[in-house]
Amino acid sequence: MPGQRTASEFLRAGRYGVLATQSRSLPGYPFGSITPYVLSAVGEPVIYISTLAEHTKNIGADPRVSLTVFDPADAADPQAGARLTCIAEAHAPSADATGAVAERYYRFFPAARAYAGMHDFSFYALRPVRLRYIGGFGKIGWIEPHEIDLSNPLADAEAGIVEHMNGDHADALRAYCRHFFGRDAQQATLVGADADGVDLLADGVALRLPFTARAEGVEALRQQLIARLREARETASGA
Repeated sequence: MPGQRTASEFLRAGRYGVLATQSRSLPGYPFGSITPYVLSAVGEPVIYISTLAEHTKNIGADPRVSLTVFDPADAADPQAGARLTCIAEAHAPSADATGAVAERYYRFFPAARAYAGMHDFSFYALRPVRLRYIGGFGKIGWIEPHEIDLSNPLADAEAGIVEHMNGDHADALRAYCRHFFGRDAQQATLVGADADGVDLLADGVALRLPFTARAEGVEALRQQLIARLREARETASGA
């Protein structure tokens, strides 16, 4: 969808980033590779990596990392597009948080569920130390963690929202994909919800539908979804 995004919305909309860790095999050099992520309830990017991965070995020796997120849609001129680098410290989520983190991650990346029974895969959360956002001309600067709110006030209700929408409103999800993204999806699935928007998979393609106003509670989210659906249907009917 067109329009300028804030740093928080840009990070919420991303699905992959370049994770850089401190190389253990070549001390003093950074090691980077593409890594999927989702945001936790408190707004920390969460990654899922094997103990065999170079990143895991590096994090075990030095938890200081960075995650650079960019929009693949800007591939033709990536330096003109928005991008965000999150400098962070990697840590294992608490035992209480791991279950919810895992389920959210598997919804966004269904294929990753196949690794759940493998003991050498673990979740790591990246606690931001500072962020650098380039959102376009004149929109470049450092952001302190307290200046950006990535927490999800709907975290406790999210699983129920996802189940309800996928079970009872599949037609609405397809309407969102068709109107806002030009995708006539055979299968549209809601995978995430937060105060700023919802996340969908349209035949496996990740889409982010932002709200026109923040939804701090379930009723406010319902009103936003209804308004977006009304917009989609009125356009389709030519009203």
